[in-house]
Amino acid sequence: MARSGDVSRCHRCGLWSNGSAPITVSASITMRSSWVTAHAVYLDYPTRTEQKNGGNLVVMRPDRRRPRDDFFKGEGGGGSLVVVQPDRDRRPQDDFGRAAADSEKDVSPIHAKPRKPLDQNPEGMDVAGFSKHGGKCYADNLRRYCNSGKLIQACCVIDEMVLHGQIPETKCCVRIIRGLVKTGKANKARHVLEVMVLSGGVPDTISCNMLIAQLCRGGQLSSALQVLEDMRFSGCSPSGITFNTLIRCMFNQRMYDRAISFWKEQLRLGWPPYEMTSTLLVDLVCKNCGPQKALEVLDELSLEGCQPDIVTYNALISASCKAGRLNDAKFILTRLAAEGLEPNGTTYCILLHALCNMRRWDEVCDLLEDMNQVNRDPDVTTYNIFINYFCKYGHLDQAIDVLERMVINNCSPDIVTCNTLLNAISKKGMVEEALGIARCIRENGYKLVLITYNTLIDALAKKAEVKKAMVLFDEMLSDGISPDDITYGSLVMGFCKKDMADEALDLLNQMLTLGFEVKTTTFVMVIQALCRDGKVEAAAEITKVMLSKNSIPGNSLCSSIVTKVAKSGWNKEAQMLHQKLVECEILKEDAEVILSS
Repeated sequence: MARSGDVSRCHRCGLWSNGSAPITVSASITMRSSWVTAHAVYLDYPTRTEQKNGGNLVVMRPDRRRPRDDFFKGEGGGGSLVVVQPDRDRRPQDDFGRAAADSEKDVSPIHAKPRKPLDQNPEGMDVAGFSKHGGKCYADNLRRYCNSGKLIQACCVIDEMVLHGQIPETKCCVRIIRGLVKTGKANKARHVLEVMVLSGGVPDTISCNMLIAQLCRGGQLSSALQVLEDMRFSGCSPSGITFNTLIRCMFNQRMYDRAISFWKEQLRLGWPPYEMTSTLLVDLVCKNCGPQKALEVLDELSLEGCQPDIVTYNALISASCKAGRLNDAKFILTRLAAEGLEPNGTTYCILLHALCNMRRWDEVCDLLEDMNQVNRDPDVTTYNIFINYFCKYGHLDQAIDVLERMVINNCSPDIVTCNTLLNAISKKGMVEEALGIARCIRENGYKLVLITYNTLIDALAKKAEVKKAMVLFDEMLSDGISPDDITYGSLVMGFCKKDMADEALDLLNQMLTLGFEVKTTTFVMVIQALCRDGKVEAAAEITKVMLSKNSIPGNSLCSSIVTKVAKSGWNKEAQMLHQKLVECEILKEDAEVILSS
């Protein structure tokens, strides 16, 4: 009698289930020994019946393609035999409920090559009972792994479901795809999408867009295009974002002609002529191939039913202006009018930005005349452009003239207007005028922003007007604006200029407590102020703190500080500081230091 060999397991999933093969024994015609090796083979047979009676295992698989008797016959004299271990008191049945006694054969025990038991797959997935419960077990495990975030194990379950003819749940596949994309496993996500589509599932557009974007970021354009094909095959409609991502990827890879032909092909396939996609394509062509080529593409898209609008032309004008091609921008403006479109505020703002940036003031005036002719009055954005560039190039008088013109034309200045003027005036040292503008802003119901407060406080601190600076500091806190290291640094400077060393030291300690980064120049100002106030020991302590937070070599830095104190006319204090630093072993005694002015 032969004994059955060890039950071999299928890929990742333990015992065979749907679509796998029976256990076979390979025997020789002339058996000189009772040793026979059991082998597992894959056969495309229908589902088998599996029953376990005590220690006996019965494996049955009816074959619809040939007679059942032939199924159990040996082939070639010593061929394969189906191994069954029937219980003599019980007759197993096949998948169709028929008795299997006719096909059972008793095989005496033989020695089979032992195999290492596999209770888990390589990923640690417990799948011992999958074949017992069939498709329900797969679905349950897939949901369980999805809910627990175990994406790799979920992918393994999907692979097994494919091998055994099971269809994974669409909702689970979508969750797996999104999770894999977020963790950077785009190729695995693409595989899950393919399984989902071939199983009849319909993915959602957002998940596909996420996958395409991840593949494009990795430079896998062909894979991203294949995802687009999977979307079409499954009935999932791509959006404008889908096409935009692919076109950007093509331009990043310098495939300009392919990007143009790709979008024309999509239009011919009947996809909607998304304006944002056409605008993006024209904009990228203009930036990379020039305005002339962009206009040619614009004409070609018109033949495909994609008509340009004012947004498309604005993109072309903007790209030309950024490239410094103002003549091309003017030509596009002429083309825009020829198409029956009217320039809007954005069109004029783009041109004004370019002209002001190049300081072509005469052309700016001509453009303003054109605006008046078409009854396009400048709005607050247009005026802000003028004020910003006048302040940027130091023409404060012209900036104030523009402000007056705004008021005359019943155009109310906004917070951007006021802050731009205020910052420019403060940097010119016109502090009182700047404070007047600040009061005007607050009276009109606007709030100052952090950068404005910092500008005003810094201007006051440079003039040692610390009381006014502290009033602004309190207003700043009352407005709910948290001061930063620049705010504190300006106040410390102001107190040092006012020879108020104790107040400067208090603010410095607040900065350190709050964790702000203190500049070396701020430390030096406080040390000098303390020396002038005769507080050499406190200056030495601050020097220690400064060295602990500074990467500059201690000897050179301390020597320069002592020298600065001496050159300021405080020779006695410089000598005392030098001695104290030597005693604290901060400064070497033989260090070169100038102790007189």
